[in-house]
Amino acid sequence: MKKNPSVTILLTTKNDERTIEKCVKSLLKQTYKNYKIYITEAYSTDKTYYILEKLKKKYPRKIKLERIKANRPKAYNHMLRKVKTNLVAFTDGDAVVDRKWLSILIKSFEKDVVAVGGTIKNPPKGLNYLQKLIGKELEYRFENLPKYVSRLPTMNLIVKTKYAKKCKFNEKLRVAQETEWGYQLNKYGKIKFEPNAIVWHYHRASLKGYIKQQFLYGANVPKVYLSKANISKISGDEISSSLFVYQIIFLGLCGLLLLFSYNIKILFDVFSIFLIFLFITYFLNAVRITVDIVDIITLIILFFIRNICWLIGILYGIVLMVIKG
Repeated sequence: MKKNPSVTILLTTKNDERTIEKCVKSLLKQTYKNYKIYITEAYSTDKTYYILEKLKKKYPRKIKLERIKANRPKAYNHMLRKVKTNLVAFTDGDAVVDRKWLSILIKSFEKDVVAVGGTIKNPPKGLNYLQKLIGKELEYRFENLPKYVSRLPTMNLIVKTKYAKKCKFNEKLRVAQETEWGYQLNKYGKIKFEPNAIVWHYHRASLKGYIKQQFLYGANVPKVYLSKANISKISGDEISSSLFVYQIIFLGLCGLLLLFSYNIKILFDVFSIFLIFLFITYFLNAVRITVDIVDIITLIILFFIRNICWLIGILYGIVLMVIKG
């Protein structure tokens, strides 16, 4: 790779008025200089576009701004067709990047590496209790990632453009499109995790928003994994562990017991065993993340809610696939 490669940072956004200015300003403060920012805005109903227009007028040489009616994967495909730089980087409108973010990502490229991604952390301030706890769990997962992985989120990622253009985001996915796209990149080389490339992320601020998000993840699982290309990944990868998959399976078995068991004693005994197993795994997960007893209890509740949302979402997604053929 050339010494000072050109970079285009892709950012697609909608209704991010609370965080979009912080995001773009952090992109403008990069220590690495050979880059530009390409933003698509999906006709927000809040002040997101107004904020972006002001920034565009102030930094016309650095920012390209376009409005398109498209979901995230369609917007990415649209932007990738227009990118002409050596590298293409990604982040989200509800994230803030470190000043050395681009520099660290670019320096981390090795032979046979087609993409590099970094870690996701909680912002130092501006989060409520739920956001902090969700972030703690995500931080723990990223702190334990190996050097090479099968995928990384587009919230913190840089890719060699020639390979990025060979992969297409699935426009039928509302979420998890980056997961499938990451698996496609693996065909062309390694994806490297660089923990020193930091992005701070503002997570869902309400339980309602968190539940909706997790349901959508579950609903899109069948589209991602029930295919010949990705079926081998269904048991988990470096970011989503196999234990998480087993938790959902056990929760599903609990539901089947309730529906089809007619022997109350057997139902109670087996159901209790399944639930005990589930909550032991929740507890073991929680104590790895924090030692605070209130946080541990809250995390156990969140893990249970997340499993329920994913299970219902997966069933919903399968039904939709069957109906649509």
